[in-house]
Amino acid sequence: MLKQVLLDNPLLVRHVRSNLRPPRAGYLIGIIVSLSSLLMFAGYKAGGLGSSGFFCFFFGVQALALHFAGTSQVASSISASNDSGILDFHRIAPLSPTATTLGFMFGGAVREHLVALVLLPFTLACSLLSDVGIVGFLTSTIVLISTTLLFHALSLTAGLVARKGKTRNVNSVLSILVFGAGACTGMTTVGIPIPGMLSVGPAFMEAVNGDAIPATFFGIQLPVFLQSLCYQIPLTLFLVVATTRRMESATAMFFSKSTAVTFLATIAALSLGGVIKHPLLDAVWLVPMLAYVEFIIAALMILAITPTHGRYQGGARRAKRRGMGRVPLWQDDSSNRAAVVVMASLLLATVQVIQTLVPALNIDARFWRVAGTAASVVAYFGFATQYYSLKYQNRGKLVLMMFLFLFWMLPLFVALLLGTILQQEDFAFHVACISPFFGIGAGSWGAFIFAASMAAIFFALLTMKEREVWDALSIREIVKADELADDASDNPFQ
Repeated sequence: MLKQVLLDNPLLVRHVRSNLRPPRAGYLIGIIVSLSSLLMFAGYKAGGLGSSGFFCFFFGVQALALHFAGTSQVASSISASNDSGILDFHRIAPLSPTATTLGFMFGGAVREHLVALVLLPFTLACSLLSDVGIVGFLTSTIVLISTTLLFHALSLTAGLVARKGKTRNVNSVLSILVFGAGACTGMTTVGIPIPGMLSVGPAFMEAVNGDAIPATFFGIQLPVFLQSLCYQIPLTLFLVVATTRRMESATAMFFSKSTAVTFLATIAALSLGGVIKHPLLDAVWLVPMLAYVEFIIAALMILAITPTHGRYQGGARRAKRRGMGRVPLWQDDSSNRAAVVVMASLLLATVQVIQTLVPALNIDARFWRVAGTAASVVAYFGFATQYYSLKYQNRGKLVLMMFLFLFWMLPLFVALLLGTILQQEDFAFHVACISPFFGIGAGSWGAFIFAASMAAIFFALLTMKEREVWDALSIREIVKADELADDASDNPFQ
């Protein structure tokens, strides 16, 4: 199985042959070895190899090659195949979806893998000659590989999400995400492990500065590199599952509803891992930050599992043929109502777990309003996404974007105008609370009541719309049966 997926993978072989042709690969290796050797010789003459500076340089070049250039190459590879239609050919080729996914994942950045591999001996030499040592080299390199797999899986997912002909902005978005994860490295020491632990930064800092205070993982003082692997490996597997589903069919949902809920539960559990028995915690910002992280992940999961009008109608038609009273709630073609309710409940459960396991935080009513607002926003966003998809069909996404602009972005600009020009600070605060970007962190009663009201309204609208689609199918079946009966009565051969 492994031989078929990797060694005999035609996609991987094609990328290797096109990107690592003998003259081109030889020149690349020669340039890297020459420059690295000259730099090592200069460091030897200057007596600087005993410090960790040269290790940081070579390791940083490896990270740049794999995380930025490699991630961009993987996204460009899958985007080009998607735009040209070659990806549809791969779907019908006698190659498993898993092999197709791994072929793009490992083959798209094969040149960057070669660069990192050539630099590896120089990084090892610098670690042995400095205070980093062999242990620091091994731990940081293992996390570098794990982070590379995570970012490349993310780039595959982003390339598949983008529509054909509109994949140019994928690389820019990925660069921002990779840079943002690295910039949040310092947050891991104060109880916010995500997104910092999704980068190589914490493990690199542990290798270079071993006496730094490590973050905790469910109250256990594990080495930071092991914690990084605990955060990165599950998320990588979830992304591989999503891309494999889309590789199998261009119309498949990225996640099943149960997988999406499990993904959010995993994020919530991993986020709690950095909170329990952490020496530096402050509930003033901890609960809002966790709420924002889970809100963003839940919104992405909702977009990944919400079926279009055509898919929902097809699922309803199949359920009706089987004599069911409604579409099964956890099928891919069913409404997202059940999954959204579970996701919103997970946000409330996170605060309850924190209050139970970390009583020193003294979580009061304000933080419950923060969690309640976040849960309500997730609920009404999910219900609104499904409702607009069923009501406006192809224009559903456009109407949803208009709704989000009116209630998520416009209140911030209006509040800024009221507070700075009209000096109406109290009114500006309440207006800003309409937007979840401010309202979740504010934890006010106004933000909670507004979000809860919107959740109730869109739940009612979605329920009525689903019943309308179901009844419309019943009417169509009756009309079709009557037409068939009329045709049969007019047929003299019957």
